[in-house]
Amino acid sequence: MDGSNIKTDYPVVLRFQGLYPHHLAGYEAHRLRKGGDLSHVDRSRTKLNGPPLIGPEDWAAQALAEIRDMTTENFAAELASLEKRNRKKDIERRIIEGPKQPWRATRHGPMREVILTVNKDWFDGDAAFFGEEPASREDKFGKHAVAWLKKNFGDDVIHARADRDEAAYHIHAVIMPRATVEIAKPNAKVPTASATRRMLQPSIHPLIKDYEAAQDSVGQWFADLGLVRGERRAEEIREARKSGEKPPKRRYHAKTWKWRAEQELRLRAKAEELEAEKAALDERTARVVERENEAETVLAVAEGVASGEFIAHDSDDDEPALIEAPDAKPAETKTLDDLRRRSPSGFARAAGAFGRAWGRLFRQARSKATAEADARVSDAMEEIERADDALVEAALHLPLPTRTLIASIRKTIPTMLRKLERSAKGHSAGPQEGSSRPEDPGDEEKL
Repeated sequence: MDGSNIKTDYPVVLRFQGLYPHHLAGYEAHRLRKGGDLSHVDRSRTKLNGPPLIGPEDWAAQALAEIRDMTTENFAAELASLEKRNRKKDIERRIIEGPKQPWRATRHGPMREVILTVNKDWFDGDAAFFGEEPASREDKFGKHAVAWLKKNFGDDVIHARADRDEAAYHIHAVIMPRATVEIAKPNAKVPTASATRRMLQPSIHPLIKDYEAAQDSVGQWFADLGLVRGERRAEEIREARKSGEKPPKRRYHAKTWKWRAEQELRLRAKAEELEAEKAALDERTARVVERENEAETVLAVAEGVASGEFIAHDSDDDEPALIEAPDAKPAETKTLDDLRRRSPSGFARAAGAFGRAWGRLFRQARSKATAEADARVSDAMEEIERADDALVEAALHLPLPTRTLIASIRKTIPTMLRKLERSAKGHSAGPQEGSSRPEDPGDEEKL
């Protein structure tokens, strides 16, 4: 089989959501696409939603006004009944308490929002297969939905609308279940109606009271469109419990207003998370760029040193400074100022590393040069001393006037030698004890 003859059964989806009157403002804001979660809305199609299918444009304002009137009328009727029975203390107490809401306490709320829809494939893909336009199926579904709502809820359907700008076409409706309730005299032996109150009471509608009956009803109503009833999950749960088997998991639908609030919180949290991730990514990117600039700067300094474009300048500081070679070609690499601006930390690392290396080389070179100079001076001093000894020895054979002249000249030789030795060792020219050639007075006697 190629699957072309396989028929897909599409169940009609019906959901009831509890609703309080104070939720109507948020409902209207979302209907008009002025508030709530609009992330799933295709704004280009919003104009296709059209006016309400049931009720006027100001239906929410009219509903709230009617509820206020019910509250006021019930309070006035209650006070009149107490006054008729001369219950002065009860009248004072109720005046202090004020009017009561026209519904009994309930966790679902006194009103209902109805949602009717089908899987979007029924409106789109399968419609084309049967030679129909999607809009045609939407119109048929909308007319069936309006008819079903009016038949089962009458005038209590105060509003219905079609949404065509979301994933699948669907109908929203609001039911305000009006009821006139008879109030019996409290503690009466035979309960008899003593007054009536206008109330909102969802249980007056059988399909709200019995959810499975509502599913049966909507399944039968839409059958002529080829749709079927949704799965009988409640019945399956009962049967499983009867037979002692594990029942299937029950599905719980969130209230529409609550779901919207949760979605808004979720989207806000997601947006904050994305913003934090973006900030972290920007920070990581900046660090990567900074490290790349630092690495490129270090490499550029190393290349400049290797090529001779940057050289060390020996100074009085502990480390030589890095300068540009006088004959460097600016076009071949960036200047030192450019590298320093691109990455101050990278430039400092490279210049510091090369400065320390050059500093060691310069210190080694100076030490070696000093040692060599000292050795040369020492050798020269020894040569001079030997020459002086030879001069004294030769002068002994000369006439006395000549020896006297030589003796007077030799008096200046020790002083000159000490100055020369101090200059070689980097000391001042002042007198210093322990010179290598002390003045020997005995030398004059030798001459």
